[in-house]
Amino acid sequence: MRVMLAERLGTAEKTGKLDLRGLVLGQVPPVIRALRNLVELDLGSNALTEVPAWLGELTSLEVLRLERNALEDLPRKLGRLDKLRVLELSHNKLQAVPSFVADLPALVSLDLGQNRVESVPRWLADRSALRALVLGKNPLDAFPEPVLALSGLTELGLAGLGFEALPGDLGALVALQKLDLGENRLSGLPASIGKLGALRALVLRGNRLTELPPMLPGLRLRALDVAGNRIGALPLAGHAWDEMEALELGDNPLVVLPEEVAAFAALRRLDLRSTWLESLPDVLARLTGLRTLLLAGSPVGLRDGKPPDVLFTLEGLEELDLSLTGITALPEALGWLSRLKFLWLQGIPLTSVPAALRSMKHLEELDLTDTPFGRSDEVEALTAALPTTRVVCVDWAATYRAMLGDVYILRDDTGLDDVEIAKWVLARERGGRLPAAGRLRPVDEEVLERLHTLVFMQAPRRRVTTRSAVGVMVDLVARDQLGWHEVLEQLLEGAHASGMKSRRIGDTSR
Repeated sequence: MRVMLAERLGTAEKTGKLDLRGLVLGQVPPVIRALRNLVELDLGSNALTEVPAWLGELTSLEVLRLERNALEDLPRKLGRLDKLRVLELSHNKLQAVPSFVADLPALVSLDLGQNRVESVPRWLADRSALRALVLGKNPLDAFPEPVLALSGLTELGLAGLGFEALPGDLGALVALQKLDLGENRLSGLPASIGKLGALRALVLRGNRLTELPPMLPGLRLRALDVAGNRIGALPLAGHAWDEMEALELGDNPLVVLPEEVAAFAALRRLDLRSTWLESLPDVLARLTGLRTLLLAGSPVGLRDGKPPDVLFTLEGLEELDLSLTGITALPEALGWLSRLKFLWLQGIPLTSVPAALRSMKHLEELDLTDTPFGRSDEVEALTAALPTTRVVCVDWAATYRAMLGDVYILRDDTGLDDVEIAKWVLARERGGRLPAAGRLRPVDEEVLERLHTLVFMQAPRRRVTTRSAVGVMVDLVARDQLGWHEVLEQLLEGAHASGMKSRRIGDTSR
């Protein structure tokens, strides 16, 4: 840790940017106080319960990230940071908007999402320089009225606040380009939303909408997320969505996808997961720019066990999710989708795969979890034919969590700590003498063997990481610089990050 910190401090002296993210720091290193020319400081994802008042002396700071800590309050002296433009405070325990924010004349972006803020002070209305404000997932007792005075806002995050209705004058924020109203209880929108002529991205995921709000087709949106509502039909006549790039319709009882969607010439991403769609219109073939199509959980293959033919005309696709769609087999036409990078087939009863799949060299991830083929010996030949593809055949999240649970039990039963376990695993990997042999029962050795197999054999084989990278991590555990939970979490992130990132869309987390 000390070596890593020294390296990053050395870089900060040259660049003016210091990244101490995710180092599990319990306090802000005092050595930072000497970095008077620091422009960006990232202390996010640590274990901070407080920050020192002397941070206010770093008056060159323009960006300060303190999200994902355990902060309950912040010192008023941070108000001296008169050049601060970006302040990230989400995922903490703050109970109020910090009072020093009123003293930050240059602040343009403030993220207070997922704290414990119950009200918004009136003085926030005077922060006319603000362009981005996130207040989502706080226990606000009412709609934050001061927000309506911030006419220069271009981004507003109000997700997860439990609103059942919105004020009619929300449409006065005419500069808004992105509005996140996800995970509320809205059954409709005020007509004034139709006045937001600059709006390009709107998130309404996870509300109680039973129909598409009538003013939306008239907005020149580029991204719309209405997933997780109760919308059964999409009347799109007279739409102005020629520039629509991302359309999220999943988790709605849609029975028919209107043919007007085919007119969205700019569309690159279409999410139709968990709908009631049993077919796709042939006119989707016109969407030559489509790069991502997500159909998981929609019964598009129930009629004959085959994917809709129109899929194989979308030759620009890079991401395709056919998991749990009722499909029972894949045709050789899959090979026409030569640009595919991510293909998810989870839960499909495949006993074989088309030969064309073995020549899809651009594939980065192939998910065969919970498929008969994924459990067969043939999958090894497929993995060999796709040497740069991450082939996922098991639920890595469950595997790693179960392994971590077994490690905890092993520690309790044997008295071994993480360091001793790491030394055993390294000795097993390097062919050396196994330590603690006299203290272990056969069942304990079996757990250690499975741990070695998982991190040094299964993870590299599935392209989760490399064997040498695993060796570095386990060596850090042996030197008491990492814990096993961190190793397994990093391997899990490596196994799922690309696929989860690709399939997750509406950002209502803030």
